[in-house]
Amino acid sequence: MFSVCVHHPVDKLMSAPVVFIQYLVAMAIVQGVKSYDKGYDTLPIKLKWPNDIYALDPSDPTCKTYTKIGGILVNAHYSSSEYIAVVGAGLNALNPAPTTSLNALLQTFKTTSNPEPPSLEKLLARILTAFEELYARFLRTGFDKEFEDMYYSNWLHMDQIVILEAEGGVRAKIKGITRDYGLLIAEELGWEDRPTGKVWQLQSDSNSFDFFKGLLKRKM
Repeated sequence: MFSVCVHHPVDKLMSAPVVFIQYLVAMAIVQGVKSYDKGYDTLPIKLKWPNDIYALDPSDPTCKTYTKIGGILVNAHYSSSEYIAVVGAGLNALNPAPTTSLNALLQTFKTTSNPEPPSLEKLLARILTAFEELYARFLRTGFDKEFEDMYYSNWLHMDQIVILEAEGGVRAKIKGITRDYGLLIAEELGWEDRPTGKVWQLQSDSNSFDFFKGLLKRKM
């Protein structure tokens, strides 16, 4: 587990909304892991909206079941001319309980014989370096098309069919996130799962995503 304090300038709130910091940290974690060393680039690690890291369960990889391996929490408040965002992130690197770990993934999906367990210091350095580069670019460009492509390349949800509990249990297909405020885009499905033309944009702070049940529901 680690924490980072980000001083986000107020004059960037429109072009680089602070809500995207959680997405940048998630992307940095995946990039940091996959750039750690030889063999890590193929580890099946994915992003779950809005702020979790999932991995293919190494106990039964043929079932293609993903399990949580990390998570991110951001607490932001306004102070003077900036937003101060305190980012807390956890990633299970070595301990196989309660779900799985990077080391377990490495042993299951190894591309070299007898791979060494990850060093926590080196892994943290990789993640923070990746975040620094992503954040610096984000301040310049906002969450542009290149960021969008990077995010979706490791995303679990594209075209996933879900149930929207708050909308009376309608079926919808996930189509991505908005590039202005990172809202989840869900397209309503009608007869034979054909799009009806109705689209919802869902906030992360008022909706929770049960990935295994394919259910989006209001946070209580």
